[in-house]
Order: sequence, then structure tokens, then C-alpha cells
Amino acid sequence: MIEYSETMSEAQETARKAMDSMRQYGVVPSPQNFLVWYLHHSQRMPDLSREIDRLIALGSDFNQVLVQTLHDRFISQTEERKALAAAGTHIENTLEQLIAMFNRANKGTEHYGQTLKGLSDKVEGATGETLHGIVATVVAETQKMIRLNQKMGTELSQSSEEISKLRQDLDRVRSEARTDGLTGISNRKVFDTVLREATEAAVRNSQHLCLMMLDIDLFKRFNDTHGHQMGDQILKLVARTLQNCVRSEDTVSRYGGEEFAAILPATPLQEAVAVAERIRMTVANKRITNRRSGKELGRITLSIGVAEYAIGESVNDLVQRADRALYMGKRLGRNQVVSQAELDHAHR
Repeated sequence: MIEYSETMSEAQETARKAMDSMRQYGVVPSPQNFLVWYLHHSQRMPDLSREIDRLIALGSDFNQVLVQTLHDRFISQTEERKALAAAGTHIENTLEQLIAMFNRANKGTEHYGQTLKGLSDKVEGATGETLHGIVATVVAETQKMIRLNQKMGTELSQSSEEISKLRQDLDRVRSEARTDGLTGISNRKVFDTVLREATEAAVRNSQHLCLMMLDIDLFKRFNDTHGHQMGDQILKLVARTLQNCVRSEDTVSRYGGEEFAAILPATPLQEAVAVAERIRMTVANKRITNRRSGKELGRITLSIGVAEYAIGESVNDLVQRADRALYMGKRLGRNQVVSQAELDHAHR
């Protein structure tokens, strides 16, 4: 739950700024969208604010897909934490039940052992009648032990099923926390983690590392013309194409809205540009058709920026350089790959 401590006047001022920004960037004034911009202007979520400032600087289109992505990434993660906390509580309860069950079993075993020891002391010199009584006691105690073991076996089986279900639930939560819900590829959270680890590995192993940033050209126009459902299909198509065009050791992610990213370890700039060009051509050559109506909707294209990691630079510098190459491609007419080499040439 997000807590607020602003005074009335502070809250009103923050709300006014949020509404002004939503009007300025053409954001639909829904309650969910308002929450994103209210939290941005309240500075309660610095990571959210930094991302919005970055997108503004890049001139991004704050369409519904992009704002939804911001909400999912920075606000909805609280739901993931709740699910993990609930699973953790369930595990604690199950372990407590197991401990209690083993304690009962231990007590039963101790009692059984003490009974047998006491009876064994009486066996020597016992008469037939006394032996009969001892045997009867052993049989009774053994039956009690059998019932206890049967009960423990049933409880263990139930606990095993509970733990198996918990493991599945935790795996599902972890998977959802790492996966973009629409496209099924890695989400921005995974991108941030993998890119940081990849830069560290590049330094450690003295290897090349390239980053590719991709954006669907005129996606808002396509969405407005053909509807969000068709727009979702385009996002899925691009995600599949990315996965099919890279190696298993590469990481493709949905970066936000209609923007994607690919991390290519042990790949020099020239090779990464060739991969980007293959992706661009594959997407550009696909004919987009509405399967229900059979109507052709034209083609879509990608603008792609490629940058190579420089030892010692920050991850943010690498991302910004790939982004600048991407938007240079858009300024040059879209549907093209631009590398940092062309950026350097343009600034000479």
C-alpha cells in the first residue's frame, strides 16, 4: 500500500502538476494514469521520476501502452511483493506443522522405547501368565506405534503436496516478476539486472558487449488506426522476431511501450549492427494482416540504435548512447539501423 503524508495544499499542488503534465503529453486522465503522474511529481518514487524525465528528454510519446508499462514496472510490483510475502507465510506455517509432527513422532518413539526397555527387564524370570501380559503390552504398544507412523505418513504426504504447490506458486511469481505480461519476453527489471551483470563480465573477461535499442516506427498511428488489440499483436510479433534473430546467450527485453532492447555479450559493434539489420529487414518484410477480416494492414518498421560498451563508462551512458543512435535513425527517416560510429561521425 502506498502511504501519503502531504498536507492538503501540497497534495492539491501535486495533483495540479500531474493534471498539467497529462494534458501536455496527451495522457488519458484515467485514475491509474493519474497515479503514475501524481507519484512522479510528488517525488515519492525517484526511479519512476528518473524514467519519466528520461522519456521526456527523448521526446517519447506517452501513449497508453507506455504509461501502463510505467505503472506495471514501478507501482504494480507491490503486488508481487505481497504474493511473495503470502507464500513465505505459508511456508512458515507448513514448516511449523512439520516440526510439531516430528516432535509428536519423537515423543511416541521415546515412549515406545521406554516401554520395551521396561518390559525387557521383566522378561527374565517371568512366568507364563506374566509373559502373556508382557506380550499383550508389546502388541498394544506396537499397534499404537503403527497408527502413529501411519498418521505421520499421511501428514507427510499432505505436507509434501503443500510444499510442491508452494514451489509452483513461487516459481510462477518469480516468472511473472521477470516476464513482460504481453509479449512473454524479459521485462525492464530483468534488462536492468542483466545489463549491469553483462558490463561487469565484459570488464572481467576483456570482451566486447553491445546494446541494441529498438522502437516500432509510428506505433501510435497504427494503434489509433487499427485498435489496441492489433497493436498488441504487433508488439508480440516484434518480440518473437527478436528472439528468433539472436543467440541463446543474448537477452531481449521489452524496455517500455513500443521500445525493445537486446543485450549482446561477446559481440563487437560490426557484428551487432549486422544482427540489427537482420532484425530490421525481417520485420519490414512481414505483411500485417487482420486474421479475422483477412484485410492487409500494411507493414511495420523498426528504428534501431546500436552502441558498444566502453570500459569504465556507466550503464546509463551506454543506454543513452544507444538511445541517441535510435532517435537519430528516426530523424533520418525511420526504418534503419544507426550505430554509435555514425553518431560519432555526425558530431565531428
